[in-house]
This record gives sequence, C-alpha cells and structure tokens, in this order.
Amino acid sequence: MLKGLVIAASGTELLKETLAREGLPWIETIGRRKENFLEALAELGLGPEEILCLVERDREERIARELGWFCVGYLNPELPEEELSSCKILLEGFQEIDRAFLENVYTRACGLPVQIAETRRLLIREMTLADLDEINALYREGESAVFFPECSLNRQEEEERIRAYIAYMYGLYQFGMWVVIEKESRQLIGRAGFGIADYLDFSEVDMGYLIGRKYRRKGYAEEACRAVLEYARSVLCFPGVSAYVDSENLGSLRLLEKLGFHREQLFSLKERNLCRYCLALR
Repeated sequence: MLKGLVIAASGTELLKETLAREGLPWIETIGRRKENFLEALAELGLGPEEILCLVERDREERIARELGWFCVGYLNPELPEEELSSCKILLEGFQEIDRAFLENVYTRACGLPVQIAETRRLLIREMTLADLDEINALYREGESAVFFPECSLNRQEEEERIRAYIAYMYGLYQFGMWVVIEKESRQLIGRAGFGIADYLDFSEVDMGYLIGRKYRRKGYAEEACRAVLEYARSVLCFPGVSAYVDSENLGSLRLLEKLGFHREQLFSLKERNLCRYCLALR
C-alpha cells in the first residue's frame, strides 16, 4: 500500500496541495544527493517499499532506482535534456494527478492489478499474465458479444503483448480492457472496458465487452457495462464514449440502447456491417 511520496522535482505546488487535501504524506528532498533521499525517507517514517519517488532529472532517477524505489518522472519543460528513460510513468503536469492516480501507479509497480469496480456480483480489475489462459478460452468459444479484432500470436508473443499492454495502456492511458470476475465462484467470466477505435477516419474511445457463453443471459454484461461506464464518467472524466457492434448482433444492440447509447451510423469493415453507437457522459 502506498503511504507517501518523496518529491525530487520542482514546480509541484499544485500536487502538494492536492496530496495534503487528500491525506497522502509527502516530503521534498532538501538536496539531490543519495543521503538527502535517505533523510527524506527517514523523516517520512516509511520503508522504501511504501513510497513513490517523483524525479525530474536522470541523476535523481538513478539514485532512487539504486535505492530500490519506484519512480515517477516529471517532464519539466525547462529541462528538455533529461530523458528519464527508466520511468514507466512520465508526467507533463500535475493538474489531474491525485492520490488515486499515484496509488494505481504504485499498485502496478508492485506487479498487482488495479481494481476498477465492484458490483453486487462482479469484480472488475486490470488483467495480469496469470489471466492469459482464461482470456484465450473466452475467445475460443466463437463469436464475441461485440467486435474484437482477432489475433494469432504464439504464447511468447501473447505474454509480451500483455506486458506491454499493462505497462503502456493501463499505465499511460489509465484505462483499457479489464477482466470481469464472478465474485461467488472467483472465476474470470469475461472482459469489459475501453479501447481506442480507429475504424473510421477518426479515433475515439470505445466501450467493448465479452461475457463467456456459460455466463450469458444472467445480466452480467449489463452489470459490467454499467460499472465501467460509471468509472469512465466519475474517474476518467470522459465526456462520452462510443461502441461498435455487428449489425446482426441483436442482443448487443438492445443492450447498448438500454444503456442509453444512440445509433450514429452503419458502415462496412472487413466484410462486416457495423453500427457505431455513442453515449454522452456529461
């Protein structure tokens, strides 16, 4: 669990105000030497496994990593020569950085999935490598509930793709396709979440879902979709999302309309007739 932030960067007044308001302890290093970092940690009264370190220079990044600390980089426009190449998360400013964001960064740095939502019957969380076999089993069942591109990767390529997806899609965009877990059985029963759709001559955030055949007609798809849409509205602050569905998939068409989506257009892609639906969240 994240318990504090060590700041080795400038221009962080807004971040400090936010963290003070939300109750996450922070301390700014007096200097930029190794002993200064250790003094800051001691003053926080925390262990190295309980903190994140915010850095803006390659030198401080190296020091923090040598100490075994998880780092977040700040791309200070006044320091364009600093690369921060080992930081998986790079910030361009602090307007939307809060405790929840940093806790998610820390959770991923620990190799754990972030929980997105919990409903009466479901848990929705980020996927992990351990989910790969169950995810593949979903796709082997046949036609998915919504349009997903097919993939034909070997096991090593699949694992590399998932690692990259976790690091960059979840890490940078803070959203993606998540896994849906049935609480009672603890089984992975599907996926739900968001991607970037570029099927037309523009790109936009689109919602997708897939529920395993055994678990359909139980209301799980609607329950999962309502949960991720609320997350999109309240946490991600999306102004709206789209959804693309095969025009012959009557069940998904009905669900989208039940969720409040409105049909915008019909078009053909790879010999399939797809409907584009849109939903305003603000």
